[in-house]
Amino acid sequence: MWKPGEVVASDRNDAIKNPDRSQTWASSWASSRWYTIAEVRKAAIVFLILSPLALAQKPLAKDPGAFDPEAPAATTARRAPLSPAGPAPHLPDGRPDFGGKGAWFPGFSGNIAETKWKGVKSADKQVEVPFLPWALDLFTERVETIGKDDPEAKCLPVGVPRYMFDPYAFQMVQFPDKVVFLFEGDNYPWRIVYTDGRKHPANVNPTWMGDAVGHYEGATLVVDVIGFNGLAWLDQAGHAQTEKAHIIERYTRTDSRTLHYEVTIDDPGAYSKSWVTSNTVNWRPGLELAEYVCNENEKSSIHMIGK
Repeated sequence: MWKPGEVVASDRNDAIKNPDRSQTWASSWASSRWYTIAEVRKAAIVFLILSPLALAQKPLAKDPGAFDPEAPAATTARRAPLSPAGPAPHLPDGRPDFGGKGAWFPGFSGNIAETKWKGVKSADKQVEVPFLPWALDLFTERVETIGKDDPEAKCLPVGVPRYMFDPYAFQMVQFPDKVVFLFEGDNYPWRIVYTDGRKHPANVNPTWMGDAVGHYEGATLVVDVIGFNGLAWLDQAGHAQTEKAHIIERYTRTDSRTLHYEVTIDDPGAYSKSWVTSNTVNWRPGLELAEYVCNENEKSSIHMIGK
């Protein structure tokens, strides 16, 4: 009988003393099922170093850049200077007041996980999205084909949370038992969030906007949303949403002209864990919602061919 360490050591010494037999020793040693403790330890270290690389996520698709790189730099229209922002208003019963004479305007945030997208400001912070492999592949395809299959381009609703990152004004009308969102665009004219203490129904009918129930936590409106149909994109860039999505939204009016929107996305169908992003939405005093009918004389989607 022989011990693993002794055989390897003796064969190695023999090979050193007899170079002409080194090939025979190498073949014998490689085919042996026995290894020294040092060799096993070294193999384990190599495995631990390389395994994170094997599990690493594929690189993200690159920002396609400005809408038209050859177009002259845009000039910002001058507006009358605004008076300093005042404190956040409240309703007589103490709830935060999300209304007033004007409307909220999110601006264009084409990628909810990046601070800049297509040459302009996007989300408040950069987020490392925990994609599942298929969701990352789909995201890459959507970016590289310039969003040619975007539901919004086909006059379909954008869903939640995208409407809080798209450049369309909206208003929030508060009642004792609900909050009604009125949208100027995004192919969806309204949304109702019930705040009367009800729970989600046992069998939710899947929709673009999902089933929303809310409550107030101090100065914040918290909205819990489930029941999505899985057809919407989370943003113009193309982050996926599935029917398993569960979204928590937090609306906080930090002063008279600022709405902080934070959303937690928990969608095990597309992401390995939940992730959080946010957007700062500005109040436009005096702004009134205009009529917007996407299907009326729509001529754009035919040109979206992914090039």
